[in-house]
Amino acid sequence: MLESRPLWERPTLQAAAGDTLRPGGFALTDRAAEIMGMNPGWRVLDVGCGLGATVGRLRSRFGAKAYGVEASHSQISRSGRSGLIRALGDVLPFTGDSFNAVFCECVLSLLSDPCAGVAEFARVLEPGGFLALSDLCGPGGKGGVSCADRAVPLEETRTMVEDAGFSVVMLEDHSCLLKDLTARLMFAGENGLACGCGQSQLGYFLMIAEKKGSRHV
Repeated sequence: MLESRPLWERPTLQAAAGDTLRPGGFALTDRAAEIMGMNPGWRVLDVGCGLGATVGRLRSRFGAKAYGVEASHSQISRSGRSGLIRALGDVLPFTGDSFNAVFCECVLSLLSDPCAGVAEFARVLEPGGFLALSDLCGPGGKGGVSCADRAVPLEETRTMVEDAGFSVVMLEDHSCLLKDLTARLMFAGENGLACGCGQSQLGYFLMIAEKKGSRHV
């Protein structure tokens, strides 16, 4: 019998990727925070926070006032962390200019309306605030439930981000992390295709963008 739950709800993904539930674990989270120059006290939002791993990491390692939004009630219940709110990533329950940084890690492709999501990221960020975006990229979103099925070309994502009022300040290829997760998933009992990790045309990237405008003093 085929597993009906999406991959991010399955214990095999947690076994393969830890509580981050994504390729590379905290490697790209830390890299993004360091490139931004994150300081203690920064107000940071993690969109699609899952079990709250990034929220905990940004609090403990960087001293951020980090919060998360997650659509899955079960994920929030399992996390046991404070500061997690059940909400959709493309309809954020915050006022404008609320955050210094927004993280969206392996989640944008899963939003029902990615363009609306990026517009929401821009809305809740203060001018000069940063967006850290990591996700799969591919030849074209086909619909479906997995991030691989919904992955779009990288240039399409970049255009979407720039059209929302951001300037891309860094873009890196980290497809090797996706290959590593494929092997780990297979070892954990998945066939490597549950999230499309075995598709050679898929890649994985880290993008950091800055919201245009003058920073608040």
